Amino acid sequence: MDTAEINPAARRLRAALRLQGVTGPDDISLEEILRRGGGRGLLGTQPDPLTALDAALRGQGVTLERNALMAVAWAVLGVPAPRTVRLGSAAAVRLTHLAELHDLMLPSTVQTLARRLAGEANLAPDLLRVRPWLTGLTKLEDVLAAVFRDEWSGFLALLGEFGPWVYVPSVADLQALSHRYAALVRAASTSGENAVLAAAWQLQQLGASPPLLARLEVSDHRREARHQETSELVRLERAFWTAAEQQASRRRNERAARRG
Repeated sequence: MDTAEINPAARRLRAALRLQGVTGPDDISLEEILRRGGGRGLLGTQPDPLTALDAALRGQGVTLERNALMAVAWAVLGVPAPRTVRLGSAAAVRLTHLAELHDLMLPSTVQTLARRLAGEANLAPDLLRVRPWLTGLTKLEDVLAAVFRDEWSGFLALLGEFGPWVYVPSVADLQALSHRYAALVRAASTSGENAVLAAAWQLQQLGASPPLLARLEVSDHRREARHQETSELVRLERAFWTAAEQQASRRRNERAARRG
């Protein structure tokens, strides 16, 4: 099987295993590892993804100690180096305050902004995730142009250094999404790593790639490990994306009604 033919999670799994000194399994086995787990797949609703991952790897003759296993699990979620970004005393600001804010008022600004933000890997996927009616678009410039065409002027913002990109029509809408994202950050920062990992694996299967919980894990955001239900973390992240989609849909419908 050619490397390009296996899914992104399998490619990340291969890279993570190589970092642990494991040169196998082959491509087909990598896909099998990701399918394992109670018939729903390792990226499904497993309460303990580490246990499922360990069993799946052992089935392919690979045994890892717990820390290595945790590193591989995060790498599959797109976090090859967890907690390597030190937040310091500015943690609250860096996690939840606006990291970027761009006011789009004219169509002519779209192309310029797209070139400026070309290196933002999550920008186009985040905007498309909450706009399922936009299909067949991959280039950032095309995505921004389509969003602007449907919704007209608004604010393009990055919520926190590691958070989501959003496009909203008003300051009130931006504040509403900021509050929802801040609630997710607070919950993740007071949860144990196992709970966050389990929630992130569930969310990736549901379509959040990479999940916001996984993006946070590149930083040392966790301040205290109080118990937090995995289901609550999943609910908070899904609630954020649902609210963002509702805003985009409302704005699109308003614009369509005005155009007649």
